[in-house]
Amino acid sequence: MATVQRSTPPFYNFLKEGFLLPSRNRSLFVAVFLLVVASTSVLLLVNDLAVQPIAVEILLDAKALNTTDPMSPDFTKLVKEIQDDTRELMIATAAYSLFAVVIGFAIRIIILFGAVATFSGEQHTFGTLLGKARTQLKGPLLTLAFVFVLEIAYVALLVAMAGLLAFLMVKKYYVPFLLLSLFVLVGFIFLVYFSVLCSFSVVVSVAEPWCHGAGAVGRAWRLVKEKTRRAVLFVAAISVLAAIVSAVYKLSMAGARSSIVAGLLLGLVYAILMGAVELFGVCSLTAFYYECKGSNEVVATDQYVRVSTDEQPKP
Repeated sequence: MATVQRSTPPFYNFLKEGFLLPSRNRSLFVAVFLLVVASTSVLLLVNDLAVQPIAVEILLDAKALNTTDPMSPDFTKLVKEIQDDTRELMIATAAYSLFAVVIGFAIRIIILFGAVATFSGEQHTFGTLLGKARTQLKGPLLTLAFVFVLEIAYVALLVAMAGLLAFLMVKKYYVPFLLLSLFVLVGFIFLVYFSVLCSFSVVVSVAEPWCHGAGAVGRAWRLVKEKTRRAVLFVAAISVLAAIVSAVYKLSMAGARSSIVAGLLLGLVYAILMGAVELFGVCSLTAFYYECKGSNEVVATDQYVRVSTDEQPKP
């Protein structure tokens, strides 16, 4: 009877493939990496110049408020300044968040097109890659927007449930509180898997241009459902790397507050390291997609061979 030979790749193989992927087209990924570093640096700079000063001003006013006589005119003036600064901070934060989302979407799509094209054996320069991305931009953009809304809705649901938990605790409804706590815990655990699924669906929309939006999410779920442990490994690896870089950056910035030059240099180093983590994450997710796709195709071929063999007339 005909059989299909299958070899299961190592558990961490997609991480190794993602790490090695840029070496297949060094000039392209150097350009992409520089773009990622530049965008991260711009976001850091905008945050430091436009958002953080307002937050610092609010903190200083709040400290001054604690030592000011409530009956004095200075107290009223400080309260008004805090209200005005808070309103300004909310506007600046909203504008910055929108700017960061748009930049993040653009960078993610460019990296994905480069990773998918390179993994597929295509050789592109940065210019030809941008040309290809422009012609196939609709599907990934729709998918990114769709999963972004899904993630926001999911997080909003968890926040609402957490608020309900607080209400139940205050009212001392202990049995409903315990039951809802289990649902919230499961919801937060599933959020990790859901985030990977959403990111994975964007890879699907780039690799399979005819599949986007809800169709890409469904396709991603069918590919990942048998690879849950690998998805957890991906999240753990990227989260640990990002957490280490962020922690080192914050500790370093705490010791370099008095030096503007040191702060700028640390910001550049942070942008380089986070750019490397982001590039590694997208390349690993792309490798994970092709591993899942290959496994599904092998399983489908194996099932077809078995059915065909069973249908052959017996002598």
